[in-house]
Amino acid sequence: DEEIQPKSEKRFKRFYETLKEELNALKVNVTSDSELLKKFFQKFQTYKSSVTTGTLTSIEIEEVLDILNNLEYLLHQIDNAKIFSDMDGLTKIISPCLNGTNNEIKSEALRLLGAAAQSNPKVQAKALENDFIQKVLHVLSTNNKIEVKSRCLFALSALIRQFPAAQKAWIDHGGLQLLGKIMYDDQLQIQMKAMKLINDLTIERRNLEDIYDAEQRQQKMREYAITDFEQRLLRHDYCKLLSNLMVKCFKEKLTGQFSIENNDFLEVVSDSMITVSPICKTEFKNIKLLLLPVIDNLLHFYQNPNIKLTVDETDVLKSLILLIERLKISIFDAPHDEL
Repeated sequence: DEEIQPKSEKRFKRFYETLKEELNALKVNVTSDSELLKKFFQKFQTYKSSVTTGTLTSIEIEEVLDILNNLEYLLHQIDNAKIFSDMDGLTKIISPCLNGTNNEIKSEALRLLGAAAQSNPKVQAKALENDFIQKVLHVLSTNNKIEVKSRCLFALSALIRQFPAAQKAWIDHGGLQLLGKIMYDDQLQIQMKAMKLINDLTIERRNLEDIYDAEQRQQKMREYAITDFEQRLLRHDYCKLLSNLMVKCFKEKLTGQFSIENNDFLEVVSDSMITVSPICKTEFKNIKLLLLPVIDNLLHFYQNPNIKLTVDETDVLKSLILLIERLKISIFDAPHDEL
């Protein structure tokens, strides 16, 4: 026993020394990250007024983009995002960029905003306080660049997900009407992002049912009830806009050959129809005579044994057929007791 003791002591000492070194290293990293944040803040201040007035030279634009990129990289760590928020990064850095005229800078600032707010309630709350939902909606409604609009939807998603108060602000400031306009007429990439956001918000509400603790579940449901999300979706004709988009997409598919490309949109629109079918059940049933032939025609088209396909294409086709069959069941054969 006496011999074992010194060995285990040595082992513990070695472990302790290693741990101490690792902890010290961690401490250095935390310090260096906050120091880096300060450095980028100071650097940005020299360009701030030129960013807002749109008087940057091309070299300065690259410098600003570099600052935003570096900040975005740092903000993937939740602690750094909190420090960024505490240092007033939202108003000191992101606001001037959104108010400026350069679309590249706007786009990067929106990506930075999304990175800061993602899964970070503290930053979400600060953004809500400082009217960032309205700011992003303004950019989304006035800008026609696909990259900027795409980043707007990314930022909005990060700002409002799992945060009913922010969702209420988004709806109250015309967020749903704006998505409606996008669904009516916009680039496919933007329409897909809009549908995915509605899907996420719908599923978020459905998941409340799975909260085990009854009191916590009731509390959450009360918080979400203030948004009046489902009723607002119906009021703003989301079901009709979505089904119109589906019909258009399916008819376009029928006019061309089967192609493994461009199926993302078909998948997203079908998935969206399935996700919102409990909310849109009546609306979808009312236009059954319009929807059913389109769905059946596409199924028939995809089940054609004469389509010559590679192995990869066969797999894609099989999963699409399953998805469209699921869509048909969800819309027309959903049980009556669903929400």
